[in-house]
Amino acid sequence: MSSDLIYDVGDWIVHNAYGVGQIKSIEKRPVHGEKVKTFKVKTKNATYWLPVQEADNSRIRRVVNKRKLRRAMRALRSKPEEMAENYKSRNAFIREVFQDGSFLKLARLLRDVLALREHKALNMTEKDAVEKITERFAREYAVCYDVPLTDARRKINETIQEI
Repeated sequence: MSSDLIYDVGDWIVHNAYGVGQIKSIEKRPVHGEKVKTFKVKTKNATYWLPVQEADNSRIRRVVNKRKLRRAMRALRSKPEEMAENYKSRNAFIREVFQDGSFLKLARLLRDVLALREHKALNMTEKDAVEKITERFAREYAVCYDVPLTDARRKINETIQEI
């Protein structure tokens, strides 16, 4: 890795909006009329270019390591916290957690939303959060443990079923 780069080709990263992706190359691309060095990042559903000079920001992080993943899995199995009664408050909280992007906070949110469904039907925002977090966990698990995505999905779903 070049000393001026925070990431390198082949690294797996997570973008709060785009999810898990792998850096495929470093390319010069036009950004606001100027050619700049960018990371070409391929995700499941998209390719995006991340300017190298903007790569060190709070919306992007490396895929979790095994220790953090185990901690998040323990959080999934822990006692859920009660969510707000008002759906607007719950939706705002969900958006806040996704903007934060913390893997552990996402695990806790998933646990709490799954517990909520025991008492009431989930709204569209809550259903979407469950789907997105579950898929993100599976993708990070697959990268972290170097296993096929199908195996990772099965492991995450088994953990969710324990809740």
